[in-house]
Amino acid sequence: MKKAVFTIALILGLQLSLTAVAQNNDLIALRVPHFVRPLVEKWVTEYQKSNINVDFQFVSGKSQDNNNTISFTTDDDAVAFARFAVLPITTKASKAQQLIGSHRLNAKKLKSLFFEKEDFDEEEEDNDNEQALHIYTGSGQQSVSRFIASYFKQETANYKGKKISGDDSFLNTAISRDPLGITFNPLSNIFDLQSREVRSDLALLPLDINKEGKQVLNEGHLDQIITLLENQTYSEIPVGTIGLSYNHANPVLESFVQWALVNGTQYVHEYGLLQLSKNYLAQK
Repeated sequence: MKKAVFTIALILGLQLSLTAVAQNNDLIALRVPHFVRPLVEKWVTEYQKSNINVDFQFVSGKSQDNNNTISFTTDDDAVAFARFAVLPITTKASKAQQLIGSHRLNAKKLKSLFFEKEDFDEEEEDNDNEQALHIYTGSGQQSVSRFIASYFKQETANYKGKKISGDDSFLNTAISRDPLGITFNPLSNIFDLQSREVRSDLALLPLDINKEGKQVLNEGHLDQIITLLENQTYSEIPVGTIGLSYNHANPVLESFVQWALVNGTQYVHEYGLLQLSKNYLAQK
């Protein structure tokens, strides 16, 4: 009986001790879209090597006012740390890929494919093949669909087709179930970050860009595409900034953000992102 009481007391004491330690730790909640999550997970691992008392929790759902939350967002007022590029894709060997064939899409054609034509002019009508395509876009709070609409000077309400809730990674699932489906997605949602090749079930749509760009996209190697887009700009390939939105008055958050800006940007290429341009940095 005494042994049992002693064991219970020991367990309770250990639980109280762990609780006390947990309460002393600083907590940072991270609201992160899928296309930057692998990078952020790397940041957390590296940061905790020298900041063992800081705990991290990945959260989902709608953004709420929270003193301990860092939201990763494409909003202009966020503290930018990298750029991201999005490309139009379909499923490999799908009916959509066959319909588009070798016809290369320019910026105007992409705009007419993805958006209703009520507020812009098009030189020619979509052909039957293009009209048969099914458009999929994201509708979540952290979806890059908002950025893409802004890039093409459109409202999100003007998107054609089906809107998929949740993370943009679900767009890959949506087109995989629809042979006529096409969508846009960031590079890290399109490429295998280990092999650096396009995911085996996906295919890039052909774009009407210069010879060098066509060759790089045809080869489909992530690092070559990142280098290309860091040095050249194409109206057919939207590129935006990804940044951090947080309470700057919170010293725990501020410390992590400053570490990320100094030490974390070295990993952006590894995880499918582009470095901030020199022109952007010169303006800050």
